[in-house]
Amino acid sequence: MIEIVVIIFGLILSLFIFVFISAQRSMPYIYSGAKVSAWEAKLLHESRMLEFADASKVSSILAGLDETGYRTYLANIPRDEDVDVVTVEQALNGHMRDSYRELLEVVPEKDKSIVVKLLKKIDLYNLKTVVAAIHNKVPKEKRLEEMLPSPTMSQERLEMLASAENFDTLREFLKDTEYFGVFSTSLEKYKEGGLPIVLFALDKAYYSSLWADVQDKGRLGFGEKLRNIQEILAKRAQRPILKKIVGYEIDAINIKTILRLKRDGATPEEIMYPMILPAYELSEKTLIWMAEAKSVQEAVSGISHTTYGPILAKALPEFEATGSLLPLEKALDEGQLKMCKWMLITKFFSLAPVLMYIRLKEIEVKNLRAIIRLKADKVEPEKIKETIVRVPKFEL
Repeated sequence: MIEIVVIIFGLILSLFIFVFISAQRSMPYIYSGAKVSAWEAKLLHESRMLEFADASKVSSILAGLDETGYRTYLANIPRDEDVDVVTVEQALNGHMRDSYRELLEVVPEKDKSIVVKLLKKIDLYNLKTVVAAIHNKVPKEKRLEEMLPSPTMSQERLEMLASAENFDTLREFLKDTEYFGVFSTSLEKYKEGGLPIVLFALDKAYYSSLWADVQDKGRLGFGEKLRNIQEILAKRAQRPILKKIVGYEIDAINIKTILRLKRDGATPEEIMYPMILPAYELSEKTLIWMAEAKSVQEAVSGISHTTYGPILAKALPEFEATGSLLPLEKALDEGQLKMCKWMLITKFFSLAPVLMYIRLKEIEVKNLRAIIRLKADKVEPEKIKETIVRVPKFEL
């Protein structure tokens, strides 16, 4: 009888400990989840994007944005017939930067470093922009127009990078950064391989480092205090979410790169050079098979058994009809959004809402920039709508 009582007491104690630890893990995400949900509710719906695509001119789109959080950023832009598109894009980008900075203020402290790392993708974009500008001899005063305001890097630092006279100067600016070594090495191959060699090397450096951070599981020492153990366990609880989202992005980048180079007639060796390895769902063997495929269609068919196969199969007829890779790339982007949305619903008390918001805000600004630029170029509304990345509706 005593043994049964002890067993029951042990089970009750175990259940209490489990509930306590689960509550401790969830508490930091209640506040951040509520704030992010409120911000997400203010994001522009697909219907508004379609309305903007149908607008008669750019000034009409700006008038529509005056009803949103973009208003203060667009306030000083003249609304004449020839709206300065570059100035508009800079205003939109500034809003995105400030949204991300506000987001960082509500992210649980233990997760802040990985979220900062995710946002440093903007710094990667800016660095690649500077590299391309030096290669193409773009004047220094024009470079900042193409760069994105960064939530993690000061404006002074951005201006310094943009001012680099040549690759040697830029290399000096990159000392004490994670890019110094790979940039230096890629310059040795630059004369032979050209600009893509350097850009691919920077991509691989960032995503390989990010992927390593995501997969770092840490170790529990015998002498750690309970509080430290709880923090490590809480971090580990976010790993599956991060692995799915970042892993999907890495696989999608590899697929897009393969399809572009395949369409352009690159050799399997040239295609494999920029691959980010290790990837997530796609093994190196699978990527090699795709690189050796005879066509884009064959490369897509080779991953029919993966998450990405059905997604790409639906967009393949449009590629075959137009020859454009945009439908396939859009399908991958929308597939990631759908996966993020599922995780948001099933893992609300976690980092999922924050990760979803980062992606949604990026897509919103990307769509607005594309619509406004194409509208300024007098592209037909139906053609503009084809470029819009849409957030898939959730289906049970």
